[in-house]
Amino acid sequence: MAEITTFLALLASLAICVRLITYRAHAGATHRPGVSLVAWVLIASTGGQALQILLYGPRAHVSPWQLGLLLVVLLLTFQSKGNVARILRTDP
Repeated sequence: MAEITTFLALLASLAICVRLITYRAHAGATHRPGVSLVAWVLIASTGGQALQILLYGPRAHVSPWQLGLLLVVLLLTFQSKGNVARILRTDP
């Protein structure tokens, strides 16, 4: 069970990191430093998580709760097509 959780967390972390790195803003988009900082933290965190799992393997100790959080962030990331500003938006 722990190995499946760890493998799924690796896949989710890599998918989030790659999707955020490959995001391309549309023409006319404005740069917002706060959103850029959040995107950078997400990329660094998910990339670091994936690297830790690759280095430690099954000893990385990924909990099912951590996997659940990664899956929610993965869903939000792909739903917004990598646009962190759209993830953070609060208006309808």
